[in-house]
Amino acid sequence: MQYSWQEVLDTFPYGIYLVTIKADGLYNGMIASWVTQCSHEPPLLALAIRKTRLSHSQILQSGEFGISVLPQEAVLLVKQFKIPQWQRKFEGLDYDFSAHGNPVLKNALGYLDCVVEKSIDTGDHSLFIAKITDGKLLNEGQALSTAEYEGKYRGNV
Repeated sequence: MQYSWQEVLDTFPYGIYLVTIKADGLYNGMIASWVTQCSHEPPLLALAIRKTRLSHSQILQSGEFGISVLPQEAVLLVKQFKIPQWQRKFEGLDYDFSAHGNPVLKNALGYLDCVVEKSIDTGDHSLFIAKITDGKLLNEGQALSTAEYEGKYRGNV
């Protein structure tokens, strides 16, 4: 179903981030654009994830996640994190680990480690409010955003 308001939302600029989760002794990663700082003191951010995503249940189970800020040059990596085999998403990629053990791509501009403080039901998504427990700026550059990525998130994928 097409909604006229969706075209307005399509014009909103969003960053494109890599959310990383430790799960079952392995690592999952998903692309997210609904990420924002929501408090300075304490340092909190908000992350919205569709309830049907595997990452959603993994975050609920683990209570933590990482956020990596991708550089503009990483636009082709978005596809790597959309494959269905979550256990294989980091294959062939150059990465290290954050202080809290979350995978961080070596070309990331920076990362944040986060611990979930609360989950809020927001319709077909949950809004995770998480405390930033660690982070580091790793590289200089421009962050990847919806301006460079031609895909649109319409809530049905």
